[in-house]
Amino acid sequence: TAFDAFADIMLQMHDHGGNTLRWWLHTDGTITPEFDGSGFVIGPGNGTTEDLRTVLDLAWEREIGVKLCLWTHNMLRLSNSTVVLNRNTLLLTDTSYTRAYINNCLIPMVDSLKGHPAIIAWEIFNEPEGMSTEFGWNETRHVPMADIQRFTNLCAGAIHRTDPVAQVTNGSWSFLALTDVLPVSLGKVGLDPAQLSLDEKQEIETRFAHKYEMDLMAEEIYAHIQRAASRASINYYTDGALIAAGGDSAGTLDFYSVHYYDWAGTSLSPFHSLASRWGLDKPIVVGEFDMKDTFGVLEESLFDTLYRKGYAGALPWSWTDDNFSTPEQMLAAMQFMWDNYREDVDIDGIGGDWPLVTITSPENDDEFPDSAQITVVAEASDNDGFVVAVEFFASDTTIIGEVDTQPYIITWTGVSPGYYVLTAVATDNQGRKRTSNRVRIKVGSPPMMRLEAEHAALQGTPSVRSHPEASNGMYVTMAQTGTITWQVPGVTETGGYAIVFGYRLSYDTPKTQYINVNGIRAGEMVFDGSMYTWLEKRMDVDLLKGENVIQMELFWGYMDLDYLGVPNTIIVTSTEDPSELPFRFALEQNYPNPFNPATTITYSLAQPVPVHLVVHDLLGRRVAILIDEKQDAGVYEVEFDGSGLATGVYFYRLEAGSFTSVKRMMILK
Repeated sequence: TAFDAFADIMLQMHDHGGNTLRWWLHTDGTITPEFDGSGFVIGPGNGTTEDLRTVLDLAWEREIGVKLCLWTHNMLRLSNSTVVLNRNTLLLTDTSYTRAYINNCLIPMVDSLKGHPAIIAWEIFNEPEGMSTEFGWNETRHVPMADIQRFTNLCAGAIHRTDPVAQVTNGSWSFLALTDVLPVSLGKVGLDPAQLSLDEKQEIETRFAHKYEMDLMAEEIYAHIQRAASRASINYYTDGALIAAGGDSAGTLDFYSVHYYDWAGTSLSPFHSLASRWGLDKPIVVGEFDMKDTFGVLEESLFDTLYRKGYAGALPWSWTDDNFSTPEQMLAAMQFMWDNYREDVDIDGIGGDWPLVTITSPENDDEFPDSAQITVVAEASDNDGFVVAVEFFASDTTIIGEVDTQPYIITWTGVSPGYYVLTAVATDNQGRKRTSNRVRIKVGSPPMMRLEAEHAALQGTPSVRSHPEASNGMYVTMAQTGTITWQVPGVTETGGYAIVFGYRLSYDTPKTQYINVNGIRAGEMVFDGSMYTWLEKRMDVDLLKGENVIQMELFWGYMDLDYLGVPNTIIVTSTEDPSELPFRFALEQNYPNPFNPATTITYSLAQPVPVHLVVHDLLGRRVAILIDEKQDAGVYEVEFDGSGLATGVYFYRLEAGSFTSVKRMMILK
């Protein structure tokens, strides 16, 4: 668990008057809790409760409360393995499996952590309707809402009995499942897609895909909401409904949580309706929304609007997903609430200010020769006490000096060639610590291992070409869409590292691309500089011990990529030929998608295994067998011709030894 990262997030929130972080726990059930071979839960999972307590301690020290969300609809996502899907289905539909989870995991967690002042509430589900028969998406297996209600009731009752003062809530995807009094006008929810421009449709589709990992067209999104709105308005989470489903009189919610995104239009918008409009008898927290201008409500007024309309809280999505909201946007909104409504957002915490610290020299991206003496200067202060020490670090973990009086200056000598990130940590007289800005420097000529772009897994429009000045004589040219994915083997220790990309701008300058590390957006990278010249660009990323995956996802596209460079020192075993690096098991998104009539499916195998690649329709019927044979390790491409099939959604499933993956594609004629 990245405790330092959580601590930094919560300290930034503290500095701007924020008070709540929503944190997911089991999520889809692939890592925690712990299951036995029969699918019964036997415990929270190794280290789960201990890590929770550590994060809660960090939160309370920073006067932040945590809303702990247990599960999300992704627990029944079809891309999960069959084992995960089956045991999660039993967890929801069979009370003996539900009881095993409650008795062996939930109650021990709640009992161990009860009384911790940082716990605001336990949230049973994030958008469980997404896996329901009544509201579910095509990408999930479905269970009736009655099963979701029963699970919610039994879990809430167990929490309330274990900790009588605990608050319990549930994160509903929309007011469509949370009120009995939706107006008649909901027959036409949201905007008519025909009234949207192509750019507006593209924006909705892109943000929806980022949020839910579903590639739906705008028309499909609105059609789904319209179908949901055509049902009778029902609050599935009233006390009576939950008790009737599960039979536990203590299994009720203490407040409601609801999510909203602008593809639901104004009729379902909390920004355009008083909280009292929904006829609910409990406080309502808007637990997810997008920090953007929303049908006339300006971004800077979103928090204030919810406050004035009577809602109990505002939690934008999300700190790490800047496709929707950036930390800067959220911090500005928190600061506004602190400045204008402090009496309602200030909590009874530890109080007091934290020290301030900034590295003023060297500057970002400064370069030094081999064996240089590097002077590092920091400024530090504390508003309600004094600074007792400033420690200086290189690359987060290596301490290079400590000063306990002003001026806070050290000289770093004997520095080996490499890329480094300098930080300073100030400690005040109350023991509170703050980390400074991060300053990147380069010393000498760092030895780097090149992972050639032409040997990476290519998806979409990238293609391999030759050039005498490119590394290894080959490079990848990128058009508008797709990904380039490298497998980085054998990283010796978890930590922050500098990576570099070799590139050339042949179309225009600058170009911006997304960089993903181990499936998480690490940030955007702006490739600039002279045209038609091979250049290098550096980025600092966090890597895990062992195998890692680094991916470039095309945003502006249209540039040439030569290689990914990683420090030689982080790799357990180097190789002269990057093409000999181990393959991985992976199933990539087909391209193009949607398609007519043919598309290409790419997958990779880490070792020789029997391979089954099949295509199913929405009803689970097999419509094509693409591969059914044993194959060697490597990267493979298969063309699928759907000319004989009707327009619609289909799934392709790869079974390679014990590896299983499912992805969605669409034929559009």
